[in-house]
Amino acid sequence: MKFFTIVPPFYLILLFPLSLAAQHTSSNLTIYLPDSIPLEFVLIPAGQYTMGSPEDEIGRDRDEAPQQRRQIEKAFYLGSYEVTQAQWLSVMHHNPAVFQQLPTHLKQPVENVSWQDCQVFLEKLNNLGIGTFRLPTEAEWEYACRAGSQTRFYWGDAEDWTVHRHAWANSRSMAMPHPVGEKPPNQWGLYDMSGNVWEWTATAFHPYGKPEDKMDNLRVFRGGSWFDFAPSQRCANRHKHGIQEKYTSIGLRIVMTVYE
Repeated sequence: MKFFTIVPPFYLILLFPLSLAAQHTSSNLTIYLPDSIPLEFVLIPAGQYTMGSPEDEIGRDRDEAPQQRRQIEKAFYLGSYEVTQAQWLSVMHHNPAVFQQLPTHLKQPVENVSWQDCQVFLEKLNNLGIGTFRLPTEAEWEYACRAGSQTRFYWGDAEDWTVHRHAWANSRSMAMPHPVGEKPPNQWGLYDMSGNVWEWTATAFHPYGKPEDKMDNLRVFRGGSWFDFAPSQRCANRHKHGIQEKYTSIGLRIVMTVYE
């Protein structure tokens, strides 16, 4: 087991095995933002998978084909949860979320953020000196969502009505996002990879197999949301929006790079 310390520059650096700024095990990592707000990560192993959906998958869209074999070369840490309003507020000192009516709103995922807003958040987070952070690529996102599965949903090929056991989706979401982590995680310990809010990725949209046709003004977001019905919660489902567009159904989940 390896331990290391990550601390903001304005704290005295202490080389103890565990610190208030970071706690690390072989598969999980917790760092602390200002105001002692935790940010938790799961180590996603390197590996291969088939990206996209087969022709006979119910509810599939044309932009999910052709299927392609993808290699994830290196393990990476991915947020156990979607970034919450509390975490965004800790870094940015303002809360853009529309859904702030309930006492639990700070535990809900931040939403109403554009892809460009996420870049500002990541820049400020990186400037804290507690690590290096980014959005996942689209390939990393689907790989982590599937968690070793190749089924329609990460919990299997079940009927659409079973989605509500695993994800906050229309029509059981009560037309709003919910505190993160209330539904069961996938096999790799990631919560809300389907439902609650869509999640921006780093990837410019392009048809599969045609990276030369990428559209730099459009970014892919994944995962379905509280607003969307069951077919949108599938692992292979993908959508795109302009980098300045923001919606109450789109948030983010982040990657932390740990240098060995």
